[in-house]
Amino acid sequence: MQKPTILFEDTHLVVLSKPAGMLSQGDISGEENLVDYFRGYFGRNYVGLIHRLDRNTSGIMIVGKRTKAANRLTESLRKGELKRSYLAIVEGEVAEQGTLEDYLHKDEKTNESRVVDSTHKEAKRARLSFERVATTAFKGKKVSLVHITLDTGRSHQIRVQFSHAGHPLLGDSKYRSKITQPGRPALHSYSLEVPHPMDEDTLLSYKDPLPLDLAALLPSGTPLP
Repeated sequence: MQKPTILFEDTHLVVLSKPAGMLSQGDISGEENLVDYFRGYFGRNYVGLIHRLDRNTSGIMIVGKRTKAANRLTESLRKGELKRSYLAIVEGEVAEQGTLEDYLHKDEKTNESRVVDSTHKEAKRARLSFERVATTAFKGKKVSLVHITLDTGRSHQIRVQFSHAGHPLLGDSKYRSKITQPGRPALHSYSLEVPHPMDEDTLLSYKDPLPLDLAALLPSGTPLP
């Protein structure tokens, strides 16, 4: 399996690019995962996982190397100071910009989220904003490259909300995509910005370009935000 790519590292943290197919943390499968990888890389057991990406979502993440840094990064996430954005390739031509707001419920047995009425007893509000970066054709069908910012962090949020809006992510058969390529949901964690946990005057800001399997779905030279 492809290994994470380190974009920045100091004594307190690592900014990295997670490859699609790698779990963020271990589960009952015992498969290789990001936390175990960095336990080996750091040479010690502690790895401060600040946030997670689904197995088949690629892209930028941040982990703390020490407890104090991880706690401060987690607090930045809670306060909205840790800002992340995503790129997705979706079916159809979406509006130039917009907001999606729904209520979601996740079925733990099927690991699938769905849009429900706000009165559902386990409904959780989900909100995101997006801008259309480009519209092109893939196998004779219109598709859009979309830049997304999450206001909430629900399980499968981007995938289920765009599917509900009639624009499922390419390759996302779980949420009704009719296009099988690239063999996974076309979703990538693109950018990250956060004050350094030990020096708030230093702003960490990184972008992670689309990996080859997603870039191949778009015309060469398609600009990124």
